[in-house]
Amino acid sequence: MKKKGYILLSVICAVVLIATGIILGVVMKKQSNKKTYTASIKTAEKYLEAGDYTQAVVAYKTAIEKIPEKETGYVGLANTYLEQGDTSSAKIILKKGYLVTNSSKIQYMLNGIEDGSLLVNNLKETPKKETLQKSGELSFNQNFFQKLESFTYQDYEREYGGLPEIVKVKNGEVEVVHKNLSATCFYANTSEHGDVVDTKTDTPDKTGMPEKIVVDDISLLFKNFTGEITIDELQNICGSKVDIVNKKERSYVEFESGSALIRIESDKNGTISSSTAWNEIILTNANKNRTAKKSVFSGIVLNAMTSEGVEAANISLEAQGDSSHSANIKTEMDGSFSIELEADTYNITISAEDYEEEMFEFTIEENSNYSGEQFTISPSLASGSARIVLEWGDYPEDLDSYLIGTTDDGTEVDVSFHNDQCTKNGEVIAELDVDEMDGHGPETITLNNLNGTYRYLVDDFTESGKLQEYGATVKVYISGKSQPEVITIAPDAGVKNVWEVFELDHGKLNILNRAAVEDYE
Repeated sequence: MKKKGYILLSVICAVVLIATGIILGVVMKKQSNKKTYTASIKTAEKYLEAGDYTQAVVAYKTAIEKIPEKETGYVGLANTYLEQGDTSSAKIILKKGYLVTNSSKIQYMLNGIEDGSLLVNNLKETPKKETLQKSGELSFNQNFFQKLESFTYQDYEREYGGLPEIVKVKNGEVEVVHKNLSATCFYANTSEHGDVVDTKTDTPDKTGMPEKIVVDDISLLFKNFTGEITIDELQNICGSKVDIVNKKERSYVEFESGSALIRIESDKNGTISSSTAWNEIILTNANKNRTAKKSVFSGIVLNAMTSEGVEAANISLEAQGDSSHSANIKTEMDGSFSIELEADTYNITISAEDYEEEMFEFTIEENSNYSGEQFTISPSLASGSARIVLEWGDYPEDLDSYLIGTTDDGTEVDVSFHNDQCTKNGEVIAELDVDEMDGHGPETITLNNLNGTYRYLVDDFTESGKLQEYGATVKVYISGKSQPEVITIAPDAGVKNVWEVFELDHGKLNILNRAAVEDYE
């Protein structure tokens, strides 16, 4: 009997192990499929944007094969066919997708193709081929570089999240990865600065600055990065000499921006061809002014309609505590500014010729630096008009504005990156002034006819499901009002990918601040 019991127990254990193995195998396969699906979609979008339809088709088909119940692959593949004028193939794949997903979006596309009303650039899933912003050329991410030049360990913690991952390299040198910063910061004690790193705890001092930073993706350094930068393009935006260094282990370009020395892997001709290229940013002035009591406050003032810097804007800083801390400065040619301030809370008034004067509040804490701060101001509004400005942080790269509604004369208004302008009889009713795809914003819509009812929504193009967490802000300027209405996502809104922000009824603002009722997933 004892022998039989052992046999039975062994059989049970074997069955359990087999079942567990099967379950784990299923879970791992699902995870693998999800990763492949996501990577294939991203690859397909890049190929589509580049006009390589053959490779885009292959990548979209791979995505569909891995997760057939998701609509994105079908929509993207259909869009690729439509780009080539192959309506028949688009209809076939959409019909197949609808049978599997029962997606209302796919059904809408099918109906649009059938009646001829749906153009390829009206599809939500269509990758944007170009930005509408006037400053759409390659440029440095000035906000980020300002942070690099002045941020301390404490500043990075405040800006990019606490509880960073700290990896000890050797005595007096540590690597730090902050939660919301796609980069590694290198802190080190030197003969000149022996207290940057506490060797007992292997953590940087709160006032210590990294001597070097390596970014995970070089698109963090550039605005409007498209995947490749030639030596000529880099030279045009750099303002200093760009050198090509060819070494045995790698070739790279080397140049300066402010006090930073930047190296990025390239080919032997100086062309950067990968967003994940090897790189290092050497901060030559790091820790030189650690004993300074004042905090650095720097940033840029932007035109809400163009995303360009506003030159000679007056910035008045009135301290709420000690009046002696107050100051006045003007922006540089590119809209940038920098000033050292004492710890205090400041009322900031920004004004410029032909712009709406705007007020902000900002708190400077002791031993903290604030760099890369962005202040957007609106050009003067015409009577009977409104302007909507969307801003957010580093992530996600792309949020999109949608304004929909009807004028009193029955004109349908639908403005977004799909359709950047609504007109009637040659007059512009509403227009997407700037479409920002590299984070921060502004993304701006101007409405020239308040005689109607409109609704405004914000969509996370990346479909991260985390829009609630990204700190998006909408400013609504209405002619006749001295200051814009500022709207942030309510903590209990439950927003994932689509934020329904407000209604505008004949110039009267009704704040909704909720997750969109429509199913955009």
